[in-house]
Amino acid sequence: MTVLRRIDHISDLHFGRVDEGVAEALLAALNDGPADLVVISGDLTMRARRREYQAARRFIAALKAPVLVVPGNHDIPTYWPWERFLDPFGRWHRYINPDTEPLWQDEHLAVIGLNTVVRAAPRLAWQEGRVKRHRLERLLQRLARLPPGLFRVVVAHHPFLAPEDAPETPLAHRAAPALAALRQAGVRLILAGHLHRGYVRLHRGTTAEGEDLLVVQAGSATSTRLRGEPNAYNRILIQDGQPSITPRRWNGHTWL
Repeated sequence: MTVLRRIDHISDLHFGRVDEGVAEALLAALNDGPADLVVISGDLTMRARRREYQAARRFIAALKAPVLVVPGNHDIPTYWPWERFLDPFGRWHRYINPDTEPLWQDEHLAVIGLNTVVRAAPRLAWQEGRVKRHRLERLLQRLARLPPGLFRVVVAHHPFLAPEDAPETPLAHRAAPALAALRQAGVRLILAGHLHRGYVRLHRGTTAEGEDLLVVQAGSATSTRLRGEPNAYNRILIQDGQPSITPRRWNGHTWL
């Protein structure tokens, strides 16, 4: 029997710097025959302000599909350093979700969040992410407890593989060992954002064990902070254990 699941993967909404017309059209597109799951891979807000979080929460509440969302580096406070270091995800917990690494699953599909956001980093490069050892270990334990046979997807904010035309792109720190471990754990897709660029890269690893792992990057769905690409999101179909990824782009009038 053919089994089909659809994930709509959006990222980098950046409420506070949103094109309202694009956001309204995106909501309509996502609700027109809703997916099995909408995944949001971080940066819901621009500066983690309360009004930005409130706008993000209204957007999520208007979606007809279930939603799995992880934070991005813009989703922890910038202008309130005491809050950034003492309670970085307090506003996230209040407005979005009590969990920064949620799980969604049905009888065929499991999607798990991985929080790659850091409060501080060397050289003041606080926007860079990290796969922390304890978070990766917890993720691997959760994957091991899943029923066998599920198609496994991990969602993070920061990229795990660079685009082919920009190999020096900064990645989440410890991305390479995380990729190897997740592939060994049977993960087939990693969905991420951060770069405001959409692309797909294949990770085969160094051994013949395990299935291929695809790293799928989404552009910015609604932000006016574009980096050479239009607003976009990914429509992902998983049929009989095989994924296909179709980018949908805003042409100035509609989503194509």
